[in-house]
Amino acid sequence: MQPTRRRCLAVAGAGLGAGVAGCLSSGSNVTYPEADDAPDESTNESAGDDGGDEEPVDPINSRLAEETAPIYAELRWFETEYDDAMLRYKGRLREVYEAVNSLRATLEEDGRISAGQLSDVEELADEVAGSVNRIPEPQFTNHIAFQKVNDERFEKIRTFRQREDWDRVDAELRRLGRVYGNASTDARIRERYSPNPVDNRLYEWLAPGEGRRLFEFRHVSDDPTDHEDRGRLPGHGLYVVDDSRREIEDLDRPLGGPRWELFSGLEGVFEPFSESAGRRYRLFGRLHDISELDEEETIDDDASIDPQETDSVTLFAQEFADTETAAAAHDAVMTDKATEGEDQWGDETWKQVLYDYDGDRYYAHFLRADAFLFAVNPTQTAWEERDEDEDEDEDDNDDDDSWTDPIDGTWLNPNP
Repeated sequence: MQPTRRRCLAVAGAGLGAGVAGCLSSGSNVTYPEADDAPDESTNESAGDDGGDEEPVDPINSRLAEETAPIYAELRWFETEYDDAMLRYKGRLREVYEAVNSLRATLEEDGRISAGQLSDVEELADEVAGSVNRIPEPQFTNHIAFQKVNDERFEKIRTFRQREDWDRVDAELRRLGRVYGNASTDARIRERYSPNPVDNRLYEWLAPGEGRRLFEFRHVSDDPTDHEDRGRLPGHGLYVVDDSRREIEDLDRPLGGPRWELFSGLEGVFEPFSESAGRRYRLFGRLHDISELDEEETIDDDASIDPQETDSVTLFAQEFADTETAAAAHDAVMTDKATEGEDQWGDETWKQVLYDYDGDRYYAHFLRADAFLFAVNPTQTAWEERDEDEDEDEDDNDDDDSWTDPIDGTWLNPNP
């Protein structure tokens, strides 16, 4: 019997932890077309038999490359700039909070505050309200309307100051200070502008189509100085979902798994596609379909998500210095692999690639997109058997289910 679909889709993950150290094997008793017979996606060939200059490499699958570049840039922003941006945001709010508390201290000591003292604090609060929400932009746009808070609270404070109702002045100052104080706590900042799981424009870039997805990423720069040593796994990892309030199991270890072995297995099974010459970074991912999870009658939209229990597809992307370098990397990667056929996902044509890893035969999809190389979902289950295995794993035997469901409607295949 074929293995279950979930096991097939997860074989590039936790199930391969013990095989990371294995080397590429050439053993196979099945004959496949030679890699040289596969269509060459690059045009990096000699201009003729006379040894002329090489022709430039044509762009290919540019849509996918153009949409992947900002995705990486956003992931990188969360690693390198998020903390500083939130520190600036917090600092500006604390300025108002401390100024309001200073007014309250003056009121307690002197029994009154002057119009000028109140005006100075209001001027500061308005300046902060007009600028502080631009700090998290354009990554986040779900802001607190501080100017509206100022307009309502300061108007009351001015009214009660003129009436010399100092108890009410203090009460309104306390309410104003509470708004800025609460908004500047680390917990509230991370709740509104969550760095993990990320819930911002990145989700719309990743999932422009229908269906609900959970994205699990880890990016690793080829320059080791690009990352701080923050944990047990290389690079930087995070989850992306359409609601950051969703509870995600093992949130602290994207692509780490319950016992940290997931990344090593994923890195191992994708190693035959890896080419470091001229490369800038590697991007590893798992794309999870959580649509069915939310449709279950016993589970609502706030239910926790266990990434080990979803239907998922694995991804490996590499960006190179330029298109020519990526084309050369593509050719180098394909020297020991066979191409059986092609699959059309949206506007892109993906090669069906066969290769050996750790003594076993694997089936994957592969393409070049300008300066990128992409490999998707290497498993030991043949392409034509994956949906059959899915049907065996479903009680209702829904023929519409497909192993590509987790990527359908995403930027990898926006128009399935």
